[in-house]
Amino acid sequence: MALLPLLLLPVLLLVAAADAFPASCLNATCGGHAIHYPFWLNDATSDCGYPGLGLVCENNDTLILPVKLHRYRVGRIDYPTHTLVVSDDDVADESEFGCPRLHVNLTIDYASYWLQLTQFDSNVTFLYGCNKNLSSSSVVELRGCPESSTGKTSFMLLDDVATGTEAYECEAVVVATVLEEHKKELGGGGSSPPAPENASLFGGPGGVVWAGFELKYSAHSQQCDRCERSGGWCGYRHNQTNGGDMMFTCFCNSGPTSHRCDFSGQFSGLELRGLVRLP
Repeated sequence: MALLPLLLLPVLLLVAAADAFPASCLNATCGGHAIHYPFWLNDATSDCGYPGLGLVCENNDTLILPVKLHRYRVGRIDYPTHTLVVSDDDVADESEFGCPRLHVNLTIDYASYWLQLTQFDSNVTFLYGCNKNLSSSSVVELRGCPESSTGKTSFMLLDDVATGTEAYECEAVVVATVLEEHKKELGGGGSSPPAPENASLFGGPGGVVWAGFELKYSAHSQQCDRCERSGGWCGYRHNQTNGGDMMFTCFCNSGPTSHRCDFSGQFSGLELRGLVRLP
């Protein structure tokens, strides 16, 4: 009779661990991307990650990051370095590489937002439907734009800061973020005017935008690192004693904590990692 409780103990531990972790957070994927804290899929509970970092999975193969009501395609998430590569979803296929039609500038509130540009990023400026031509070693003329049928010209400026663009009488001006290395390839290092037909190995101006840029995230990364090293799963929960605000939570086999798991008298973090997939 004494053996029965001992036989049931592993089962009870597994059940307790499963209850401690939100089931919808485990092994979430989209298009080959593993979705872990601080990100979460928008069809799962927000306990899985940082508030506001819900990603959209379309057709099970395209991962979208919404930023201020605009869409950016996720090309890569690198959890060890806390970085991801995204590209403006306005440029969705190669047919738009000659004349990428962008609509919004990337805007990030650096004082409070979780995303930051990295030192590998740079800016380019698109000028659409201009009445006056631009002549400079840092200018790439766009080909195949709708405005060309009306005698107007569109351009891509490789300068980081484009000022005085109003002098060219353009219908629209949009600043886009790209990787510096790709911009240099597009402009040939800035030594001579680039040739539009083979301006970049990425397929011209639109290819450079399509290749994306890098963002760094810092949503409680150190707290999450400590939690995962102790065998836990990072997430967020509503703080019922503070107006329902979201607070960082480390989900453990014994239940959620605010810091890290305590394995005193419990099974090891190695066993916990067999229950969940961690980055």
